[in-house]
Amino acid sequence: MDAASWQGPPREVLGQIVPIQQFVARTDRVAAALHYAVVFPEGCLLALHLAIRRGSLDDPAWESVAGNDFDYVSGPQPGAGGLKVGVRFPGGSRATTVEHAFPGWAHPTDRPEGPMLVEAGGDAASSDQYYDRHQRLWLWPLPPPGPFEFVAEWPDLGIDLTYVTLDGNAVVRAAEHAVPLWG
Repeated sequence: MDAASWQGPPREVLGQIVPIQQFVARTDRVAAALHYAVVFPEGCLLALHLAIRRGSLDDPAWESVAGNDFDYVSGPQPGAGGLKVGVRFPGGSRATTVEHAFPGWAHPTDRPEGPMLVEAGGDAASSDQYYDRHQRLWLWPLPPPGPFEFVAEWPDLGIDLTYVTLDGNAVVRAAEHAVPLWG
C-alpha cells in the first residue's frame, strides 16, 4: 500500500474504467454528469463533466462561474453559493471537496482518516456561449461494496442538493483488474 495513496491515483498503475454516465443535475442552463470512474487498488478517479450555458454577464449567478467563486485553473470554487460535491457511504461516513482532513499539502506519511474526496485536475474550455469543464475527483479509499451516493449542490446556478446512487460493487470489482504499468 502506497503511503500517499490518499493524495491521488498511483502513477505506475493502469486503472480499470467503470462507466457511470449519470446526470447529477440538469437544468435549462447547467448539466452536471458523472461520466466514468477510473479505479485503482486503493481509490478511484471520478470524472465529473460540467456544462454551463452562459447568460448575461451581469447575471448575478454568473459570478459563481466567472467571478469570485471561479478559478480558470481549478474551476468552480466552493463559495457560499458555489459548486460543492461529495460522497456518502453506507453507515454515514462522508467526504466533500470542501472539507479536507489536510488542507493544502501534507507529508505522505501523515495518513488521514478516510474517506477523502480531493480535486485531482481537470480541463476546461469556454466561449461567449458556454463553459465546459471536465473535473477529476480522487476518492480514497475505495467505497465499500454496495450502493453509495455522489452528492452535489450549486445554489448560484439553481442546483439544489441532489444525490446520485453509484454501484460500489462495480468499483470494488474493477479494482481487482487494475494492473502495474511495469512487471
